[in-house]
Amino acid sequence: MAYPFPRFASAPQTPQYLKGIESPSSARCRGLDKPKPHASKWLVAFIVAVAFFVIICVRSLVSQPRQTDRIPFSHTDVDELVPKPFVALRMLLTTVISLFNHFEGRQDCGIASTDIYIPPIARQATDKKHSLYCPNRATLLEAMSGGGRHGFDTPYFPLGCHFRWYSTPEICMILDRFDSVVFLGDETLRHIYSAFNMLLRENIGLGALRQWEMKESERETCRCANQLIRPECLAYSVTDSQSVRVNDAGSGHSSPYYCDRTPHIFISVDRSPAAENLHTAFSSILNRELDSYKPIPVVHSLSLATSLSWPTATSSMDEWVTLADISQKNVPFLWVGPNAAGHLKPPSQILSQGNNALWHYTIEMAKEAESRSLDALGMYNLTLQAGSWDGSYYGQKVVLVQAMMV
Repeated sequence: MAYPFPRFASAPQTPQYLKGIESPSSARCRGLDKPKPHASKWLVAFIVAVAFFVIICVRSLVSQPRQTDRIPFSHTDVDELVPKPFVALRMLLTTVISLFNHFEGRQDCGIASTDIYIPPIARQATDKKHSLYCPNRATLLEAMSGGGRHGFDTPYFPLGCHFRWYSTPEICMILDRFDSVVFLGDETLRHIYSAFNMLLRENIGLGALRQWEMKESERETCRCANQLIRPECLAYSVTDSQSVRVNDAGSGHSSPYYCDRTPHIFISVDRSPAAENLHTAFSSILNRELDSYKPIPVVHSLSLATSLSWPTATSSMDEWVTLADISQKNVPFLWVGPNAAGHLKPPSQILSQGNNALWHYTIEMAKEAESRSLDALGMYNLTLQAGSWDGSYYGQKVVLVQAMMV
């Protein structure tokens, strides 16, 4: 909108013209043939809006520059690019911009971040952006555990406040706060760790696998969702960051981590007490840097591998917490609950591993974790209305969200 002209101290004198027919040049001098001011303003505003929209769309499609993870880099944020009154335009841009545009395999796998995550959008100009996200860890865990979907396989919405979808550089900045990260659990947690690798390697095509060990035919077979489904593909799953760091760089099919200063590992556990060699591996990680002051977070989960045994789960919590205490390191734990049962769950497992049993296990184990001063994150609501290929485990769209939550 144009600003109004200031009032003059004395009104300007209007030039006098003779009556009669004027020449075109005379008329132009007097401005009689100029277009209507309001029409030109609307035309200019429309052109500027279209140009702005095209620029934003083009920028979102261009690959993000790879840079050192010590430098903060924020992906396109609709709330910052589009003024709050333009709600319709902001909602349209939200559906266009995908944080996976620069990920390897995004076209083959057909996954956009907008398929699995919708950021909160302020509806009123007075809404503060920071108020839309959860203010602290306790509120965040409660919101992520208690949310839901508005229809089958639609994006998941937390309860009350939202979680952030971090870009890869932002994930690296978070990881840099830790000395290392340990994932400790059964097959359900292995899938989350696989998605964690996809995010860090910016590769949803083969990011969960040791593709340098695979034949070309196997790489074609195991792309996308097959990384998590086919047994012959699961045999190549990445279980620690060191193997990628050492082997991937020299392979012909390179997919390195965006950042690799913070090591991480998955330790497969299916019972309690666990094997002694697993205790040794866990203790060696905790004591890797004797003088380090950084925390070593442990993501712990145990469910279907023990047929939802409550005593085994609580015993496993005590077992690994005790080992962590012996190290005298700062080792925070996050207990991750089980997935809900999908509609393809075999009838023979409905009573022992159906949703009634899974729900009670989720609630009771969260209480047990909290009684031990452990954080707890439930996955029941997240997976309740999601598609599962076997009734127990879920595909890329679900595990990518789980990895981001963790």
